[in-house]
Amino acid sequence: MLMKGSLTLIFAIILLNCVKNECLTIQCYSCSDCGNSTLSKLATITTSNDDHQCIKTMITTGENPKSQQLINRGASTQCRTFRSGQVSIFCCHSDLCNA
Repeated sequence: MLMKGSLTLIFAIILLNCVKNECLTIQCYSCSDCGNSTLSKLATITTSNDDHQCIKTMITTGENPKSQQLINRGASTQCRTFRSGQVSIFCCHSDLCNA
């Protein structure tokens, strides 16, 4: 009887560990210089336990009407939302939030 209880406890610990690690992962769009591409065509990545934020960076170059945007999407371990002039960094914590 004790053996069955121990196995149940070990199984529960393993299961909880898997659930815990799954909660620490999210999916992010991933691309370099992808502009405003159709999102359904973009690659996605699943973050590791270390990379638990999605990030989108936008850099605008040139003057209107000839301005261009360089857009990158991915995952980051350290991200801080920022906006200043031609540079924007957007950080988020849910699946595919860096659209």
